[in-house]
Amino acid sequence: MLHNFRRAIILLFLSSFAIFMLSSIGMTALFVTPFGIQWEQNWKLSQAESFISDWNYFAKGFVSERLPGFDNKLTEVGTTYSKYRSDVETLKGFIQAQNGSISSKTAFRIASAIKHYSLKYGVPFDLAIAVAHTESHFNPNARSNYGALGVMQVVWRVHSALLRENGIFEENLLYQPEFGVAAGCLVLSGYLRDSVDTQTALGRYYGGDSSVYWERISRSLDFYQRHSKLNSNYKVVER
Repeated sequence: MLHNFRRAIILLFLSSFAIFMLSSIGMTALFVTPFGIQWEQNWKLSQAESFISDWNYFAKGFVSERLPGFDNKLTEVGTTYSKYRSDVETLKGFIQAQNGSISSKTAFRIASAIKHYSLKYGVPFDLAIAVAHTESHFNPNARSNYGALGVMQVVWRVHSALLRENGIFEENLLYQPEFGVAAGCLVLSGYLRDSVDTQTALGRYYGGDSSVYWERISRSLDFYQRHSKLNSNYKVVER
């Protein structure tokens, strides 16, 4: 708690100092302009460059001394965000390529939900995609004769107690992309945790022959992985 408070004070000080310096420059400009005072262009540029360089040096040294590893943490956050965004965009394209009836907005909602809830419930991202592709071709309005609903075809009467415990209170909510994906990842995570291997877990999710379902999931995985290799915009930059 004290560490976080100290960090907040340091960041507040740096922000205040930056605002003060920018305000000072602005006030100086407002003062000299009405009197027609002219500065040489080269002088202005050199002074600005010198000020920015000195400020960057001071700020970096100040933060590095008091918050060791802070620069590395910022880099890690930026890298993680770039990968997250790239995964969502790549999956969005895959969804629309596999099911042309899904709008760009709905595809983005489904892709974002799969990325979010696969992370939240500890389900491998590619596996969650493969289940959604195999079960419904990403159709949020899908309903089977058995009563399975939504993107990941969750059966309400089987899982209603678990779903209610996790904030999904009505069966019809499963037709919404976010709830349908959340329900599927939640159920699948339990089977993965309680099964000896992934194929067995998938067989329990499917409710049938695990080897048959495993073949279908494997094909879906292959489709997505090929699409991802060809279309992902994310590149790891070596530093």
